[in-house]
Amino acid sequence: MGFTVFRTCATVAVCLLLAALFIFPSQTLCRFADEAEAHLKRAQEALLEGDAAAAEPSCRALTELIDDRMLALERFLNHASVDALGASFAIAYAAVRIGDAGAAIEALAEAETILERLRGIELFSPNSLL
Repeated sequence: MGFTVFRTCATVAVCLLLAALFIFPSQTLCRFADEAEAHLKRAQEALLEGDAAAAEPSCRALTELIDDRMLALERFLNHASVDALGASFAIAYAAVRIGDAGAAIEALAEAETILERLRGIELFSPNSLL
């Protein structure tokens, strides 16, 4: 009887651990991606309107965001992808500071693509299974 209780408790503990491993990283990534996309869209809109000065705070916020969340993201995502996203944000910020709107738009577009790919990795969908 004692072993059955132990086995049941161990099974429940493993199931809870697996649920946590599937839920918490996905939530962390979704919150990060939503916040990054908001800053990214503001920066892109400002750059397309020709106002690099208005895009600078958003680009700075993107670099600060990736710096703050780098360790958490690298726990469960490919380090190269997270590093590439950070590099794209840094390039966009540097380009905005020197007034090169074209390079900033290109870097933000690349960052948007990387962010979509990272979000797709964590979200469960039929395409993820293929």
